[in-house]
Amino acid sequence: MRKLSLVFAALTLTAAAGAYAEAPYPVDQPFVSSVSRAEVKQELIQAEQQGQIADGDNYPAATQASSHLSRQDVRQELQHAQNMHDDATYAGA
Repeated sequence: MRKLSLVFAALTLTAAAGAYAEAPYPVDQPFVSSVSRAEVKQELIQAEQQGQIADGDNYPAATQASSHLSRQDVRQELQHAQNMHDDATYAGA
């Protein structure tokens, strides 16, 4: 009788442990691609030709951002911003 109690207790604990098993959160969603394999390969070739792919420690060179402002406009904006913050206790580092 005692062996039966121990077996029953062991089975109960084993079954209860399964209830505490962790499920992935958030639930994994299957990936569905919107492009074909050929399109991905073409995008890769294009990115390599444009130098956008990192090669080990050789990262792609930063490209110059285009701007519609002239040098004089930028200087005026800087001067205006500096004048606006003259009274401030903290104007940035």
